[in-house]
This record gives sequence, C-alpha cells and structure tokens, in this order.
Amino acid sequence: MQRVLVGSTESIVSYPRLVADGVTVSGVPSSATARRVPPQGPDAFDAYVAATVDALSTTTQGATQEGASSISLAGSVAIVEGRRYLITDAVHGKRFTVTASQGGTSSTLWVQEPLPSGIANGSVVSGIAVSVALTATQTDEPGSGYVLFRATVDGVVREWDEAFRIVRRISGVALTPTTLTQSYPVVRQIASSTDLTLEEAINASWQLVVSPALAARGVLDEDVITDDVLVPMHAAATAYHLARQWPAAPSEFVQRLADAYEQAKQTTYDRIDLAVRSQDVTPDLPTPGSDGPRYMRVTR
Repeated sequence: MQRVLVGSTESIVSYPRLVADGVTVSGVPSSATARRVPPQGPDAFDAYVAATVDALSTTTQGATQEGASSISLAGSVAIVEGRRYLITDAVHGKRFTVTASQGGTSSTLWVQEPLPSGIANGSVVSGIAVSVALTATQTDEPGSGYVLFRATVDGVVREWDEAFRIVRRISGVALTPTTLTQSYPVVRQIASSTDLTLEEAINASWQLVVSPALAARGVLDEDVITDDVLVPMHAAATAYHLARQWPAAPSEFVQRLADAYEQAKQTTYDRIDLAVRSQDVTPDLPTPGSDGPRYMRVTR
C-alpha cells in the first residue's frame, strides 16, 4: 500500500491488473479517470477527474532471450525506475509485465527480474501505469483512503480501487546488507544470484514477513519510531524467508531459521525500547525504557 505524507500532493499510482472471467488480465489503459476518497470519508468523495496514463509505447529492437536482464528498444524513451511495463510478443501475442530497475531516457529497458519468456523482434512495450495527484486538502490528516480508477482496458471499461495511507512519517528500514551478512553469513549462499546487493531480499522480507507480523499485533510499520529495534527481527526474517525458498535447504536447516525468527520476533515485542506512536500524534522519541513495553499494543 502506498504511503503519502501529511499535507503533500503526491500521486497515487496504480496498474489495471484485474480478474476477468477467472483470469488475471493486464492490459493497456486509456481514457482514464479517478475519484479520490480521503480519510475524511465518502462526504469528501471527489467527482471523477482526469487521470494520467503512462504514454510509453515502443517496440523491441531484435529478439530477446528468456532470462535476459535487459530489453533493447527501437529508440530512446522515458523510463521510470520501479514502474511496470507490459510486453506483448510480436509472434505469439503472449503478455507479461516487467518492472524497470533503472530510470531515465534510454533505448534499453533494464528489468528487475530475468525475463520469464523470450520475446521476438518488434514486440510491443507499453506503459500501463495510471496515476492521479492528491490535493493538500485531501492529505491534511493521517488515515486510510482510496482512489477509484476507471479506464478503458483493451476496449472494455474497467473500474478498480487503489488504497493508500496518509502518514506523518514513512517507514524506516534500518537493516543494511552488511548487518544482514554479519548476522547471518549463510544468506550469501542462499540469496538469489541476481540479488547482488541483498536489497531485494531485505525489501521482500520486510513486505512479506515483518510488516504483516507487526500488523497482526495491531501495529502499522510506519508507527514504529525506534527503527533500529526491528533490525534483529528483520535480519532473522530475511534469512528465514530466503531459506524456505532455497530448493537445496534441508528441512532441519529451515526449521532452525524459523525458530530463530520466532525468538527474535518475540524478543522484539518484549523490548522496553520498542516505541510506537500513532499517526494521530507527532512522534516524540522517548527515553529508552521509561515506559516499558506499553508502547506496543499486544494481544497474546
């Protein structure tokens, strides 16, 4: 879920990845509009306003093999790092999305993951991002909102929601690759060969393990103001997340890392220096240990 800062005019970006007749469909949007619903509720519901569609449309220059990390394009185009693009193969018509690992004006589209399939020369590369800017009035208080997008996707009018949260601070991730490898040297062996910096593993375990675990205890990750306290839990979560996906990992090895993660998680919940502040108040950093573990709302 996207986070936007209080009082900002950031844009909410979404992609029409929808379920139609039981099949997940990604298509090229056009004629996009949006209605914004801020935390104030339906009374603050906007009328539909024009939304921006990523206008990138080009073709590939030469065939690209399965597993490639880049795609040659027929001319320089503006690419946004982290944005998704739709590939439509010129021969078979198959479609899949890729995520740009680098931005700028370029004739090469570098992708975050190896291509799942080869693509022919002249295949179409399309922008599919739809976005709309929030107003300062709509972000003047913390809370959850959503945008209702409407667009024509492959000739069919579709509608979908994109949720967002307005926050006073963006979550801080204090775990670094160096701390991770010093804590769990084995991650060098079990991490993906394409994740040279280990940032992918750190980000994945934050989103898929740490953040959900905090939410299950009634805490949003942006509410934690002592970010460094989460480092042991995050490091253990990353090692465990990698181990359970490693095909050669013995079950007892995975279990040891699972146990290490559970212990680190419980220790984190019990630490007296774990400080959590609601987005409703401006966070003040407490004296460690002054309030004990009362900072965190815990249900056992």
